[in-house]
Amino acid sequence: MNRMLGALCGAALLVAVAACEQAGTGLPDRHKVVLPEPAPPSARWIVDDLASAPADLKQCPAPTLATLAVLDSDGQGRAEAFWLVDSVDVCWAVIAANGARRIGFGSIDGLATDRLVPFDSGAGGDWYTVTAFHGRVENLTINGDTDHVLGPVHTRTVDLGGGRLVTFASYGVRIPEGDQDLTLFLCPPVGDCRDTGFRPFTSRGREDRR
Repeated sequence: MNRMLGALCGAALLVAVAACEQAGTGLPDRHKVVLPEPAPPSARWIVDDLASAPADLKQCPAPTLATLAVLDSDGQGRAEAFWLVDSVDVCWAVIAANGARRIGFGSIDGLATDRLVPFDSGAGGDWYTVTAFHGRVENLTINGDTDHVLGPVHTRTVDLGGGRLVTFASYGVRIPEGDQDLTLFLCPPVGDCRDTGFRPFTSRGREDRR
C-alpha cells in the first residue's frame, strides 16, 4: 500500500513539475484540438488534392475530413481551407481552379496579427487571402474598393480550449488591369478594421519571398 501511494505521489509530482516548467516558459498551452464535426464528404477532393502536394512543408500533417475545415469552395475546382496542427499552429491552403495551389503554415496568433498577404491564383487576376481573428467574429465585411471583391467573407470559429476562440476567414479580390492599387479594409462589427489594401508590386514581392 505504501509503495502504491508513493508511486502515485511521485507521478503527481512529475505532472506538477511539468506544469510549472510549462508555465515558467511563458509559452501557450499546446494540445490537440478536435473539431466538433468533420468536413463533408464533398470535400474529399480537397483532401486528395493536398495529399498530392509536394512535401515542402514538413510542419503540416496531411489533412483528413476529420481535421479539415473548409472556408469556401466552388465544388471541384477552387477552395480555401485550414486544418489545425494543434492549439498553437495551423496550416491553411488556397486551391485555384487552374490547379495553382498554396499551402501555408504558422502560428494562429501570427495569422491573426501579421500583415495579410494574398495568394495569386493566376486565374483571371483573382487573389485569395486566409486570415484569422481572436474571438468569435461574425459578419465580417470588406470596405473600400468593393467592386473588386469576389463575394462575401467566409468564416469558421473554432474553440481551442479553455474558452479561447479564434475565427478563421477567407475572401477573394479581382485585381483590375494595370496593376493599380486597391484600398480595402476587413472590418468586424465591433473593433478596428484591418488594412487589406492591395499593392501589386509589394504583394508580389512578398509572395516571391515566402
